[in-house]
Amino acid sequence: MKELTRKEEQIMLAIRHLGRDAYLITIREQIHKFTGMSYSVGTIFAPLNRLEMNGYVVSSTQSNRRFTGKKPIKFYKLTDKGLQSLAELQKIQDVMWRGVLLSVEEGR
Repeated sequence: MKELTRKEEQIMLAIRHLGRDAYLITIREQIHKFTGMSYSVGTIFAPLNRLEMNGYVVSSTQSNRRFTGKKPIKFYKLTDKGLQSLAELQKIQDVMWRGVLLSVEEGR
């Protein structure tokens, strides 16, 4: 498995949570919802494009369902490779965090 960046992982998880409503803006909003981090569209677009080029996600262009007459929107979906990669990441994270207890007091 190719190692993914944290941003790529966040994007893929956002796509998974959004399902059929995963497009650039909703992906960005979903990441903000989960992390509290506000990223520019370009900060999301570059790794999203890389994920598509590497076969982790696929896109399809559809007419804008919410605003008729507007530019078509590019929707994203995880591929089988993307789903397998997320499952492996989850397994690795679970193993690495097993038995680790952190305390805020410990860092002081």
